[in-house]
Amino acid sequence: MSYKFQLFRLTLKQKLFAVNKSPFLILNALFATIFFSCSEKETTSAPTSPIQELQFEVYDSIMVDALEILAVLDYLPSKDLYLMKELRKGNIFLVNGEGEIIDNRDIAGEGPDQIQMVAEGRFYGDEGYLFKEFSGTMDFSLYNLDFKKIKKFDGTLVELNSISIYNYKQSFSVFEEKGKPFIVGEENNSYSKVAIDHKKIGADFYNQANTGFIYDLDQDSVTYVNTYPEDWEPKKIQRWVGESFPFLSYNPKTKKVASLPTKGNQLGVYRLDGDQLVFETAVELSHPARDEFEASSEQDMVVYPGFSDIKAFGDYQLIQFYTAVPEDIYNGLRALGENFQSNPEYREAMIMYRKLRYIVVKGDQQIGILNELPVAGVVNLGLPDGTLIVKAADGEVERDYNLFYKIRLVEE
Repeated sequence: MSYKFQLFRLTLKQKLFAVNKSPFLILNALFATIFFSCSEKETTSAPTSPIQELQFEVYDSIMVDALEILAVLDYLPSKDLYLMKELRKGNIFLVNGEGEIIDNRDIAGEGPDQIQMVAEGRFYGDEGYLFKEFSGTMDFSLYNLDFKKIKKFDGTLVELNSISIYNYKQSFSVFEEKGKPFIVGEENNSYSKVAIDHKKIGADFYNQANTGFIYDLDQDSVTYVNTYPEDWEPKKIQRWVGESFPFLSYNPKTKKVASLPTKGNQLGVYRLDGDQLVFETAVELSHPARDEFEASSEQDMVVYPGFSDIKAFGDYQLIQFYTAVPEDIYNGLRALGENFQSNPEYREAMIMYRKLRYIVVKGDQQIGILNELPVAGVVNLGLPDGTLIVKAADGEVERDYNLFYKIRLVEE
């Protein structure tokens, strides 16, 4: 299948032709039609380059009249509702498909229907919401549709090893299997460093550290699962490249889970089987901006184009990474002193060299790359219908509203 860019395209194509009524000409026309139809089918089904430049189109947008800076947490297709959150705050917004604010609650605090700090949130089907708190235990709290807290689930943290705070990324998803609710997600703090010490066991860490989890909410039970793909090269050849904690992405359309270690060139694809992840295959990932780099445990992530996120949209996965700063440039910046990251030269270098780039995967194949979104902004969320929600970048003039674009892959 081929893909090409269109911001606006015709949705109707007509071909008009006239054929002489001679039986010979009719037979020729019929043969030509069959021949070209077969040829066209062969062309569209032929494999394409995994690094072909894909294009996306903007087909709609949502404007939310709110002064707060918002991020989209989740979308509920059955009600056409978006769950949004004020960045770094506990202010939650329920917004309909037209951008109208249906409800707005501050759930951060010490009240009976509040949690310490709101890290992330998801719709809990049509019945309510599930929020993850940012605390020493990272507990989950279930709310009904009126934002009343009805149950608290113990967090998945075992021992605090690292802290990650994201503005536009979700580390867990809610899914249902045989009528039962589950959570699947990432947990970098799922193991004890005393029991699993990479300084002692090296790359065997990738076999022993279970940095994902499946939470059976009916049974209040957590199963930790290994999310380093079997065919991820550092695991396969047992070469230590650092923790390289994988990002997880649950696709509600395909019911598959994708695992993306931050280093390396392989994406793992899994199916869910109760409280287990069953590895199916690995997808080789390629992009001209990162193909010449080799992962190691010593390198700074600024000089290595490590993966930064993965989002499911329709049948696809969108993989994101930042391009690397040249090592000599970075070493020169470090020579500026201990606080070099606050130096204007450092910020200028980040703007110049650190660019977001994208890889698109469908099923078990990479189908192409994307070097620039059709609009300036940050991808917030992928939807089951193939839509990506992009938060518009700040403009030169300050807005008193939040603008979100809907974009999709152009297919022909």
